[in-house]
Amino acid sequence: MNLKYSSDLPYPEIIVEENVQESKLLMPSYSGVASELTAILTYSFQSYITLQLPEIRDVIEGIAQTEMLHHELLGTTITKLGGFPVMGARSYWNGSFVNYTLDPKKFLKQNILAEENAIKNYERTILNLTSPSVKMLLERIILDEQVHIEDFKELLQTL
Repeated sequence: MNLKYSSDLPYPEIIVEENVQESKLLMPSYSGVASELTAILTYSFQSYITLQLPEIRDVIEGIAQTEMLHHELLGTTITKLGGFPVMGARSYWNGSFVNYTLDPKKFLKQNILAEENAIKNYERTILNLTSPSVKMLLERIILDEQVHIEDFKELLQTL
């Protein structure tokens, strides 16, 4: 996996006892409206429509791969906590959650806002968690989201 678009720090090992309630706190970030799943599919869409802009496409593709790793880490953590990583938090995930904006300047600005929102959501979730290793995982994911914001800002300056 290409981790060029992430922090250099390792992800923590997840050591938890079963706690289904805690697993449910992770579901919105895993596959809710503003989730890793939505980010993966939004960035995938954006990479497809930027075929003629390889400098943008490559960055978006790399960030999407990092979001896929976040999705995997959250899904396995949900399972370790005794939950089920279904594609939907409070309701089932659907394609209307994807940002289908076509203009690169607009969607890069929206991506920055989405990443900032993801960080806020992770910070709120951390406040409600009891497991130290799950808190550490979310703190580590936040570092990647901060890298993504900087990457998107740099791309925006090139347009």
